[in-house]
Amino acid sequence: MVSVLVSVRNVEEAKIALRAGVDLIDLKEPEKAAMGMVDLSVVSLIQNALPSNLPLSMACGELCDVPKQPDFLPNGFSFYKFGLSNCKTTGSWVNNLLLLKKQVLLLNKSAFVVPVLYGDYLKANSIKPFSLLELLLEHSFFAIMIDTWGKDGSSVLDWITVAELLQIQNKCHAQNVKFALAGSLNLERITRLIREGVKPAWFGFRGAVCKECSRNKTIDFDLTSDLIAGVKRLNSL
Repeated sequence: MVSVLVSVRNVEEAKIALRAGVDLIDLKEPEKAAMGMVDLSVVSLIQNALPSNLPLSMACGELCDVPKQPDFLPNGFSFYKFGLSNCKTTGSWVNNLLLLKKQVLLLNKSAFVVPVLYGDYLKANSIKPFSLLELLLEHSFFAIMIDTWGKDGSSVLDWITVAELLQIQNKCHAQNVKFALAGSLNLERITRLIREGVKPAWFGFRGAVCKECSRNKTIDFDLTSDLIAGVKRLNSL
């Protein structure tokens, strides 16, 4: 059973996602790159507009760019996502990630840091996802996500094969780690993935539910509802 994560950038979009029945609402500013963080003033507005008991996720930028003391992180989230671009040339990234993991727990004992691995890892100056996964699984992360770093219209499937995704999925399942997949996905692409056995805990979407299928446009209620209905049909296969 796969769930739907949709990234929103403001209160209006968050309300659309809630009304459409999105499983997990994720806060992200698409104009600030792959893991662009929504301004803190907007974060609080979104939180106040949604039910207080609703689990939320948020993009927090690239690990190598964030302060070592995460005073910038707001409370009240279940998942804090950090991209792993530039970790190929930053030797301290593992220690920094583990430090963030500890400090996020101080915000909320049921909150989790989610490392984001990039399918287009060479463009992101990162490391191949499976190699990164081997390192991360040593440190008991609750979940990992695979996404694309360069938002150039290519999808995650242009950079990583189904066989590799199945290998990652199996490794995560064996270690009881949740696996999320994003990167210019749409209903056609996830239909192929599910039929070939790729069934992450969450599929993440942005462009597929936006007007004109552009990640920088506004989320559309009908597109979001249709996507969720499609995923429900696929879950029943």
